[in-house]
Amino acid sequence: QADVWNASLWVPRMAQSILELQKNAVLRMLNLGDGGDQNLSTASTWKVLVYDKFCQEVVSLLLKVGGLRNHGVTLHLNINSERLPVADVPAVYFVEPTEQNIQKIVEDLSKNLYESCYVNFASAIPRPLLEDLANNAFQTGGAQKVAGVFDRYISFVSLSPTLFSLNLPAAYMTLHSTQLEERVMRQYIERIVDGLLSIVATMRVLPVIRCPPGEAAQMIAERLEERIRELLNRSGGVAAELFAAARTGAEVPGGSRPLLIILDRDIDLVTMLSHTWTYQAMVHDVLGMRLNKMQVPVESDDASAPPKARSYDVDDQDSFWTAHAGDQFPEVLNAVPKAIEEFEKKRAEMANTGGEDGAQALAPGLAAAINALPEMTEKKRSIDMHTNIAHALVAEVKARELDRYYELEDQLPSQSLGTSISQLEQLLNASQKGTLADKLRAIMILVLTKPSVSQQQLQGLVDAYENTGGDAAGVRYLQYLQSIRNMAMPSTTSTVTTGGATGTLAGAFGGLADRFMATGDALLAAGMSGIKNIVASKKELATCQIVEALMEQKQGGVTENYLYLDPKAPPARGADVPRIRAPFKRAMTFVIGGGNYVEHQSLQDWAQNSGRQVTYGSTDIVSPVQFVDELSHLGQTLGQGQSGSMPDLS
Repeated sequence: QADVWNASLWVPRMAQSILELQKNAVLRMLNLGDGGDQNLSTASTWKVLVYDKFCQEVVSLLLKVGGLRNHGVTLHLNINSERLPVADVPAVYFVEPTEQNIQKIVEDLSKNLYESCYVNFASAIPRPLLEDLANNAFQTGGAQKVAGVFDRYISFVSLSPTLFSLNLPAAYMTLHSTQLEERVMRQYIERIVDGLLSIVATMRVLPVIRCPPGEAAQMIAERLEERIRELLNRSGGVAAELFAAARTGAEVPGGSRPLLIILDRDIDLVTMLSHTWTYQAMVHDVLGMRLNKMQVPVESDDASAPPKARSYDVDDQDSFWTAHAGDQFPEVLNAVPKAIEEFEKKRAEMANTGGEDGAQALAPGLAAAINALPEMTEKKRSIDMHTNIAHALVAEVKARELDRYYELEDQLPSQSLGTSISQLEQLLNASQKGTLADKLRAIMILVLTKPSVSQQQLQGLVDAYENTGGDAAGVRYLQYLQSIRNMAMPSTTSTVTTGGATGTLAGAFGGLADRFMATGDALLAAGMSGIKNIVASKKELATCQIVEALMEQKQGGVTENYLYLDPKAPPARGADVPRIRAPFKRAMTFVIGGGNYVEHQSLQDWAQNSGRQVTYGSTDIVSPVQFVDELSHLGQTLGQGQSGSMPDLS
């Protein structure tokens, strides 16, 4: 019978981002089970990588095809696909610990598809499933091919160095559903705990956990503390090495223990629904970016031909993306032509290298040009991509008047109810631009920011919306939610900033930049010059206020009753828990029920200004349209449960 219990070993490290740490964990996995550093002999061993859909998405964000090949992966295949035998080659399985995946692995062993196999689970495999794997492998005669079974604790996706997701879609709808059995709900909660355990294990930290009392946050926080204690108390087990550094107080050189803040989505629903005005958030909202990938309509040279969708990936290796992801859209419109101008200037300098000295200067000039070619090629690709993305966003802003929606929603909290309703009534006119989802989001934000709106006033807006063909079930659910909860709303007062104005393009880039500039000018000339004059109130979101209060150890306020859980301290509850009194330098903020790029960017801005480190994550990064769909589904099923009311998780 195979050695069926192991875990990725702790490796001494400097402070690294969650993305870097997860990538290192995947590379150790590809090192055929070795927990140590990569070395040439094992990294160059040819192997087959077999994964399920979830783990494929984990890997795709960390390693491209070339990166996999550099670590000896000749084939990467889905576990549910038809696969042919590959003789004399080991297989690395990377899957979630499910009954279906166990059955597929056993089936592969019975078919002798590979020379040997290393089975890696994204999270800890339950003991019954582990026994099923061992027993069935033995019965089929394939046990001798199992070289090792590993719990990797990397059951999440890293979207950037400071952003992660458990990749669990529709979590808000699931946790608020009246249709799910209690057993299924418990399994779903456990899946979230698995993801959070993977986060702290990958980061090799033992955090102090804070959460609001009641609801899903407390359930998940207490279960996570219990799971961490189980690992710490497992005497002699390799899994205890996951927190070896934390137990000795050496988690990060010169660092203190971090804070893990677990929040429920209901603390701020407005941010999930609002139209956005920053680059990354707009790409997510308007172009449907998911897992850093998107489809962008790109116009062809033939004006009569319809735009063709082009696939793009963005990541932290893209200098333009990292520099401008959090910028307001008009600033990006300024930055694109500047990037083109800089590229054209450098290309001209390369073309003119050599001067009048001819052959004497040609050789070094040519060598420099050749050395700079990969960098210039990548820069051209990046500029081409961001020009196309900006062009697509400009087209959507024009077609849907998104700047108008953004400005209206931004001003709703600070203006009178009468003015707000009047502006919404104008927007809901069938002749006004914007999709049905755009208009529904505006109504929902009114409901959340103006609780004083009367039933009659709201019904008038809903009737006007439904007369245009819309379904207002999501609005009814928000009304129901407000009737049973006092939802905390984001702050609406702070300093104000203005978006930058678009500039002029210099140089050309294959005609694409010229087309972009022409469209941009036409956009402004068509009566949308307000793009550059929008004054956005720079709100400190509810999440930022909570994170600041908890990291600064402030007394009173909204966090006064937050639970304090310390898996490193002796078991205790309430006032008996020994507490760390000093301010925290690092924090992980996790939102149950969906996160968004606006919240992430707001936390990063606060952390930078405060000299702190904050990593943000959620059950999933959810677009406003997706969240509207979740609310609408809950509204449609409202009252269909056995009790006729929504469950109370407190």
